[in-house]
Amino acid sequence: MLKKEVFYWGMYDLANTIFSALFVTFFFPFYVKTFLGGNEFQIGLVFGLSMLLVAILVPIIGAWSDNLGRRMPFIIIFTVICCLLTLLVSYTTLALALIAGFFANFSYHAALTTYNALLPKIAGKYDLGKISGIGIGMGYIGTLISLAIAAIILSRLGWETIEGSKAMFVLTAILFFTLSLFTFFGIKEKKKIETKGFFSALENVKKTIVQAKKHKTFFRFLLAMFFYANAIFAIIVFLFLYARTQLNLSVQAFFAVYLIQSVGAVIGSLIAGKYVDKYNSKTVLWYSGVLWVIVVAALMLFTNLVVFIIAGTIGGAALGAVWTAQRPKLLELVPKKNVGQFFGFLELTNKFSGVFGPIVFGWLAKYYSYQAGMASVILFFAIGLIMLRD
Repeated sequence: MLKKEVFYWGMYDLANTIFSALFVTFFFPFYVKTFLGGNEFQIGLVFGLSMLLVAILVPIIGAWSDNLGRRMPFIIIFTVICCLLTLLVSYTTLALALIAGFFANFSYHAALTTYNALLPKIAGKYDLGKISGIGIGMGYIGTLISLAIAAIILSRLGWETIEGSKAMFVLTAILFFTLSLFTFFGIKEKKKIETKGFFSALENVKKTIVQAKKHKTFFRFLLAMFFYANAIFAIIVFLFLYARTQLNLSVQAFFAVYLIQSVGAVIGSLIAGKYVDKYNSKTVLWYSGVLWVIVVAALMLFTNLVVFIIAGTIGGAALGAVWTAQRPKLLELVPKKNVGQFFGFLELTNKFSGVFGPIVFGWLAKYYSYQAGMASVILFFAIGLIMLRD
């Protein structure tokens, strides 16, 4: 394990979490609903259907990167596309903004898949949890940095103005791209002497599906993560709109709350990394799910700011723990030579979950209530917990 490589690898976590925070959680939902006349169901469809496309294509991208023996070209291409489309959102109508948001989110997750598959190269066998935790922790540090810079800009342009919101798309694209440059230039990969192409990758994916019986434990893990991810993606997409509609929080107030919750996520990811290496990733995943059920139940029952801050901070820690433990658990279950492909299947599972989670929550919030949407989140976590049990 080289310390420089760990830093360069973690910098991409730092960079891409800025997109997740400023674009996915904050300003795309806010801008679409407030200034373009969109609604929760449309927002849910954008993120849900883009994840469906990821679910279809990402295992092939992962297998292709395995065959090439290189991850960075995929990470660079999809990151650049994501940043360009993020910029485009602020200059378009509702329909075009929804389309740009769709492909920006697709590109973000396509890059993330091949990035995750770099972990075995960066970490030793007994450092997987620690290094994964460092990456997730650096990601939330990126969130804190982006919130601080965004706060300075919004204090001048206005916290809830159209100019301020448009500036956030520019800021997101610039920060995501520039901070990713550390990874682009810092991670060195040796090219395979013999490489196989795209159609060979397709064959590998088909072979893995056919041989699914040999990977029962892996596919049971995927099923558990399917239900976890349904809940998590719904929360990520609708956290700000929930706070705004149920607690009447302004953008400025939510920034402060989200800052506290992000600190919780940093702490949770770093602690979880140590526990993954000391005990096992499955235990960390299970207790994280239990914490999430408690957190969401509290938000359903008590709609006040104090509970939202406390529950959100605990939820942030649990979220950091899930992301930290998920990567090492997968690496325990799969052949090292096919790790990119199997990370593709994990992304497939997560993104199929992303199809249902945001759409179900958005539909329930639009046509029933946010409490009904929260109930769907608890159900998803509960089923995931059952699947994690032997």
